[in-house]
Amino acid sequence: MILQSLRDLAFSEGLLARADYQPKAVAWVIAVGEGGCFLHVSSTASAVEGEKPRAKTMYIPWRAGRAGTKPVADFLVDNSEYVLGAQPAGRERAVEQLRQRRDLFAGLVERAAREIGNHALTQVAAFLRNDAERGRCVEELQRTEYKSNDLFTFEYRGQLVHEAPEVSAWFSATRQQADAAASQCLVCGRMRPPVDKHPAIRVPGGTTSGIALVSFNSNAFESYGLDRNENAPVCRECADAYTTALNRLLSARYTNPAGETLPTRYVRLTPDTTAVFWADAGEEVVDLFHNLFDAPNEDSVKALFEAPWKGRDAAEPRGRFFCLAISGAQGRAVLRGVHTGTVEQVEENVRDYFSAMRVEGVGVLALFALLRAAALQGKLDNLPPGVVGDMFLAIVSGRRFSRKLLDLAVERCRTERGVTRERAALVRACLSFKCGDREVKVSLDKDDLRPGYRMGRLLSVLEQLQRSQRQKATIVERFYGAASARPATVFPGLIRLAQHHLAKSSGGGFFQGRLGEVLDGVDGFPATLNLEQQGLFALGYYHQRQEFIRSRPAADETAADNEQDEGNEEE
Repeated sequence: MILQSLRDLAFSEGLLARADYQPKAVAWVIAVGEGGCFLHVSSTASAVEGEKPRAKTMYIPWRAGRAGTKPVADFLVDNSEYVLGAQPAGRERAVEQLRQRRDLFAGLVERAAREIGNHALTQVAAFLRNDAERGRCVEELQRTEYKSNDLFTFEYRGQLVHEAPEVSAWFSATRQQADAAASQCLVCGRMRPPVDKHPAIRVPGGTTSGIALVSFNSNAFESYGLDRNENAPVCRECADAYTTALNRLLSARYTNPAGETLPTRYVRLTPDTTAVFWADAGEEVVDLFHNLFDAPNEDSVKALFEAPWKGRDAAEPRGRFFCLAISGAQGRAVLRGVHTGTVEQVEENVRDYFSAMRVEGVGVLALFALLRAAALQGKLDNLPPGVVGDMFLAIVSGRRFSRKLLDLAVERCRTERGVTRERAALVRACLSFKCGDREVKVSLDKDDLRPGYRMGRLLSVLEQLQRSQRQKATIVERFYGAASARPATVFPGLIRLAQHHLAKSSGGGFFQGRLGEVLDGVDGFPATLNLEQQGLFALGYYHQRQEFIRSRPAADETAADNEQDEGNEEE
C-alpha cells in the first residue's frame, strides 16, 4: 500500500511528466557548434533572495545509478569525469580511470548518434572525440568553482540536445530493452517486464550516490530459484514513480515540471534518520507537520483547533495520511517506522498534542524547543538514540510518549535545579497526551491533591517566602533535586526555617495563608516520589510560581498594609 501511494503521489503531482526522464539539478551547459567545436560553458545557477544559488532543475534521461567501483556512464548528462575526463582541483582520480569513464560516456553518445542520425547529437559526439576542443572546455571550466558531483549537459544552436524528441524516444526504447520477460508487478499488479535495477534514492546518512530501495546482491537473499531483483518484480513505470516520489519527499526544495517549488514534506529527526509524510487529501495538516519542529504557525494551529466547530462539507474528500521514518546506511535504506491512518485521525492527534503541551505563560512551542529542554546543554545530539523519532511518531500515531522522555525532562529539572517553561510544557505533554482522565491542568489547580503536585507547590511557596527576605541564594538552588525525589528528607527542615522567615517577613500573613492552603490535610511528607509524581512536582512548582507572578501586585499591597499596621502599633 505504501509503494502504491507513493506511485499515486508521483502522478498526482505531475512528477513524471516525461516517461524515462527524471528531474535533476543540472549545473552546467556546454554549447557546441558545427564540427563539434567548443563555444562556451555556462552555469545554470540562480539565486533566490536569502538563499544560496541553486542549479536549474531539468528533466534529463534517467540516470543509471552507480554502485560499487564499476564505472557506468549516463546518457548525455553526467559529471565532469565522464563528460570531459576531468575533475575539480583536489580530486586525485587516476588518469587511466578518467580516460575509461570518458570513453564510456562518449561511446554511448556515438552509438545514439549512429542509430538516430540526429544532427545535434552528431556534433556532440564530434566534440567528445576532439581532444583539442574538449581541452578548451576543460581550461575554461577550471577557472570556475565547479564541484565533482555537478551535472553537465549539451546544447546546440540554443537547444538542449537531450530534450530533442528523437533523442528521448531512442533513450526510452533502449532503456526498455534492458528489462526482462513480463511478470506480475508487485505495485500495480499488471503483467510487465520488471526492472533489473531499481533507481536510487538520496537518503541522509546513506551514500551520496543514492541507495536502491530494492536490492538482492547475495544468493542468501534469493528464493525459489529467482535471480536478483526477480525476487521482487516491479515494472519500470512503478519503480520510476515511487522512486521519484520518495526523492521529492526527501528534498528540501523540489521543483515540478512547471517550475513551481513544492512544499517541504520531511523533517530530519537525527543526522541519519528522516521522516517523510504525505496525504491523499487534507494538505493543511500536512503543511503543519513540516513546521512542527522549528516554528509552528500559530494561525494554522488556531485553525486546527477551530476546525471541529466550523464543520466540513460532506462531499469533501478526506484521504489517508502516510508517514515513514527512514535511515540511510551503507548501501541500504532502513525503515525505522511506519504509520498510516486517516487525515481526520492525524488532525485529532496533532490537536491533542498542542493541547497537551500548553502551560500558562507559554504560546505555541516548536517541538525541537521541547526536546532541547530535555537534552544536556540543550543539544539534541546529547539525547539518547531514538528519542526524537519516537516522540514524532507518537504524535502522528496518537500514542503515549515514552517514559524515557519524561525521565529526561525530570532529570534536567533536578540537575539544573529549576523548571523552565519549555520543560514544564514537555512534562505536561508527557503526563497528559493520550492519558485519558489523568490530564494535568494548564495553570494552577488547587484541587489537585496528588503528593507530587502539592510538594512542588510547597517548594515554590517556601522559595517566595525566602525571596521576600532579599536572600540571593534560594532553597531551590540547594534542595530542588532532593525535594522532588525524597520530600521527607528535606521539607521538615524547610518548614522549620520558614517559621523564622515568617516572623521577620512584612508579608507574613500572605505567606502563612498560602502555606496553609497547600498543607491543608497533609499528614506527613512522602518518603519518595516515583517518576510520574516527580513530573507533577515540576508542574506544581511551575504553576505556583506563575501564580505568584500573576498575583504579585496583590502580594505587594498586602505587604504594604502589614507595614502600615506595624507602624501604627509602634505609634
